[in-house]
Amino acid sequence: MIRENGGLLFVRLSPLASIRGAMRRLLTSTNLPDDALDYQRFETKGFVVFLEPGIRPPSELHLHMVGRIHRRLKAFWNGSAFVPVRIRTAEQ
Repeated sequence: MIRENGGLLFVRLSPLASIRGAMRRLLTSTNLPDDALDYQRFETKGFVVFLEPGIRPPSELHLHMVGRIHRRLKAFWNGSAFVPVRIRTAEQ
């Protein structure tokens, strides 16, 4: 799916936080965001991952294809569906 859509994957935090505001989900897209030049770049085998600016990279970023009819990618931060908000770097 990534290679077929240009070989670029953009990963960012969801604007919606959990009830306590301490956890967020990751959103993925192969569409170029307006601020794409600010994203952190990581090259992998077969495609390039761009991580939202101001976020510390995870030790591992897991990608899974979900959906039978509407196929889409889900990202997991170090194996978890939720990301702690404290992953933002100091300048954010």
